[in-house]
Amino acid sequence: MLAPLTHTDPVTIGSFTLLARLGHGGMGTVYLARTAGGRTIALKTMHATIAADPAARTRFHLETDAARIIGGHHGATVHDADPTAETPWLATEYVLGPPLDDAVTLCGPLPEPSVRALGAALAGALTQLHTSDVVHRDLKPSNVMITAYGPKIIDFGIARATGDDHLTRTGTAAGTPAYMSPEQATGQEHTPAGDVFALAGVLVHAATGHPPFGTGQAADLLYRVRYTEPDLTNLPDSLTPILTRCLAKDPTQRPTTQQLTTQLHDGQGQFADHLPPTLLADIAQRATHVWTHQPHRLPAPQEPAGEDTATARSASTAALPRRTLLRLAGGTAVGAGVLAAGTWAWLSSGNGDGDGKPDGKASPTSPPAPKGDWLWRLPLSTSKAALRPPVPLRFGASLVIADDNGMRTINVSSGGTEIASLLKAPVHRCASDEDRVYGSEPGADGGPLVIQTVKSGGPSLSPDAVELKDFNGGLAATQLLCAAADVVYLAAGRGNSSGQGIGYGDDQQWFLLAVDVHTGKTLWKQPLPAMPATSRRLHFLAARVSEDHLVLSQETPAGKVKLSVRDARTGKLRWEQPLAVSDPDDIQGLLEVDLAHVYPPTGRLRALALEDGKQRWTFGAGRARRRTGPPAVGEWVYAVEEGQGLVALDFITGELQWREKGGAGADSDITLPPIPGYAYVYSYSSKTGLMRAVDEMTGAPGKSFKAPGDRFFAYHGIPERIIGMGKDFFAGYELH
Repeated sequence: MLAPLTHTDPVTIGSFTLLARLGHGGMGTVYLARTAGGRTIALKTMHATIAADPAARTRFHLETDAARIIGGHHGATVHDADPTAETPWLATEYVLGPPLDDAVTLCGPLPEPSVRALGAALAGALTQLHTSDVVHRDLKPSNVMITAYGPKIIDFGIARATGDDHLTRTGTAAGTPAYMSPEQATGQEHTPAGDVFALAGVLVHAATGHPPFGTGQAADLLYRVRYTEPDLTNLPDSLTPILTRCLAKDPTQRPTTQQLTTQLHDGQGQFADHLPPTLLADIAQRATHVWTHQPHRLPAPQEPAGEDTATARSASTAALPRRTLLRLAGGTAVGAGVLAAGTWAWLSSGNGDGDGKPDGKASPTSPPAPKGDWLWRLPLSTSKAALRPPVPLRFGASLVIADDNGMRTINVSSGGTEIASLLKAPVHRCASDEDRVYGSEPGADGGPLVIQTVKSGGPSLSPDAVELKDFNGGLAATQLLCAAADVVYLAAGRGNSSGQGIGYGDDQQWFLLAVDVHTGKTLWKQPLPAMPATSRRLHFLAARVSEDHLVLSQETPAGKVKLSVRDARTGKLRWEQPLAVSDPDDIQGLLEVDLAHVYPPTGRLRALALEDGKQRWTFGAGRARRRTGPPAVGEWVYAVEEGQGLVALDFITGELQWREKGGAGADSDITLPPIPGYAYVYSYSSKTGLMRAVDEMTGAPGKSFKAPGDRFFAYHGIPERIIGMGKDFFAGYELH
């Protein structure tokens, strides 16, 4: 919850003394601070570079005004603010209580009386805002703080006056996709009815533990919000008709906040009377933690020794062919769970000492890398015998690096190692969903295949590791492909290792299967073709799960590649088609899907329907890779076009939104996918060694920085980072 101050953080801001970091992102930093009289406050700042934009500064001013309007009963009391400072800041009451999403994680879905009391109080808060002609526009569980005296709404960063759209670009969506109204998702006017829609989503999450339109990439969520019905599974029957009306696609059909207040609660009893005991205990514990916290400041990072600015970039980068093609932003994953868009909580430094070296010790065998503008750099261990290159995995609030030495967690702020060894599983036998890491350590030939689980929040292995006695855990070609909702998808074999290649043999049988790691049951299995005995190739190049679709790029025994979609619930093949690939390694790990489409990683940029494989749209000529942007981008997809640079496309229609301006994009590598950030999209040029930022909404050029590496990944957390990976190192770069 509280992170140490860094060496660059000020000692005081205004009249407030800083104690700790509460969060950090692309827009600014939030601190825990105290007044001269001892009152604890939360102090929000905006980066000076962001504040240089007049529109951003105006938004910050409006946020301050909106926080004052809602007041201390429904929000955090404003103690002081200076929106005109070089680094604008806002000091508010530090709310003693968890965000609603943390409360649900702690207690599970809240009982109906709690949800009703919560909903009535939030409806009252919105009524106060709307009466003052202000709409919130970003109501979500993380913006609702639960105290013993009632919920408080925070974060008015995109709130504005009703009808005032001068700060919003036409046709763009601002907010959080999972809780946006349909009209907001298409960039239309957000009225008080839009806040009612978001409030209903918040209450569905509180009552069921899941948002009404699921989770996933921004484009998926925006599609569901606009075109599908909400998932109200496990919602109490008496709440279903009320929240169904609030979630109507037509804003005129939704009730007002005043009507909601009376429909949800009779006003009897104190708010604390309706909260579960576990939640009340957590509120008390947080209050104690704040008052007993001992301030700590991290030392300045040391420059890694032995840097050689003249060292050439790695041979693998230099050897990449240049083709007339598009590479759509994607391919940052070997399987589900690799770094992607999302908001992650801060993880304290643990064993990391903040010097950019694992456990404070430099690797004696790590070769120097080309000098870059990194914040930290660490060594990678990659042998020639590795079947997959090292990858970063998403794991709760941590960055997990999997290489030849197994998996370790890294503090993305300092580069320090937090957990030195999670599992000794090789890269191709590792996968993760957002909260768990799964690994299968090679066992004795003929022994059972074991899938171990590491849960976020601690290094301990799950005590109920799944043991698959029908499969040989000693076969090197075993793959953990991806994971979602307690289900791991993998390729596993029966029979003994042949001792040739990576161990394929005539007596073996291989299967694609789905395993529920919670119950230990194999949900389904489908046979795979036999691979040549001397082969060192794995069955699959990449895998993704989207709703009930399992999407795979599979290498055949003859070295060809096919794209296939299976029913994730049964394993039944829905469709497949060949991919024209000269070298399968060119598309290793490159596969992107959304709710409706899969985007093949080779050939022309195409959107294929998940249901039947039919082409929905195509753009340009050549080859393509795809990745959707972060929530602020709405429905856009980013790609790199040779000789032009970045382009933005509508994910539903494929219509061009903008091409990169300024001409510098002509050098961008078409073999590396773009990286969506908070306000910018990034593309890389191996010719110049520069990572360049481009405005995500307009295509206007931004800053650039030196970033040696072969592959790059986005870490959208606290703090935000670009993770660059070379042959023998990986490094963290700051998102600008």
